[in-house]
Amino acid sequence: MPADNEKQGQTEVTPAPIQNPWRIFAIEAFLFCLTLLLGIATAFKINEILEIQKFTIPQISFWKFIVYFLLATLLIFLISYFLKFKKGKGVFFKGIFVLATFWGGTLLLSCWMPDLLGLILMIILVSWWLKKPSILNQDLCIILGIAGMGSILGLSLTPQIVVLLLIIFSIYDFIAVYKTKHMVRIAKEMIESKAILALVVPPNILGLRESLEKIKPGGKLLILGGGDIVFPLLLCASLIPFGILNSLIVAVFALIGLLVGFLFFLFQKVRQPIPALPPIAFFSIIGFLITRLI
Repeated sequence: MPADNEKQGQTEVTPAPIQNPWRIFAIEAFLFCLTLLLGIATAFKINEILEIQKFTIPQISFWKFIVYFLLATLLIFLISYFLKFKKGKGVFFKGIFVLATFWGGTLLLSCWMPDLLGLILMIILVSWWLKKPSILNQDLCIILGIAGMGSILGLSLTPQIVVLLLIIFSIYDFIAVYKTKHMVRIAKEMIESKAILALVVPPNILGLRESLEKIKPGGKLLILGGGDIVFPLLLCASLIPFGILNSLIVAVFALIGLLVGFLFFLFQKVRQPIPALPPIAFFSIIGFLITRLI
């Protein structure tokens, strides 16, 4: 969900004007592409290893994925709704962040280096984030975590199932942002806890050094939700057995979808959070259909 870092409280604050929007988009696109390319490369590596070992990853059915997602979403929503203590919510969201990024990052690094070294590097990175959270270590954790999780999960899904998931979760994203608005509220609470399951996009490269403590309502940062990155990555990874070119084509179209979403966000009459997944999913599916024709 590309949104001003905290336009989530739009009834309370007037968001700061966006300066140098194309520079911001360039940084966002770089982080988005880096995550997709790392995930695609890791999925390719895993697939090669599996072919050598003549081992097949157990496939996840459509309904099993839906059930797991709904249970996880319900758990986060209930805890976010009923846990009234701000400190308690902070601990909860930080726990989710550490578990997700550590698991995914360790998986990714273990594909490219000895397991122990990958484990040590992720311990150092997560410890750095816990001790002195900044945009840089936040985004490094998210990039490694999403790329790792998306690569292995995508290989366990068929492209057809991922396309169906993209359609369903695009509709969900639209409803969660514009209708029920629970996605906006959860995002706001994650921002307040400084444990954001998303890429934080600064206005310039030097902004990567900024502390997460400076992220507040009305700021100049953009946020791209983890789901807006992991779902196109799932499609890219699911296409790896059919050729890495197919995955790269989908990645290019996903980037076009990111651009379309950014333009829509930029030219709103009243700036507010938008669901980023629908345009990304739409163009990713177009990319997938093109791969079926070549």
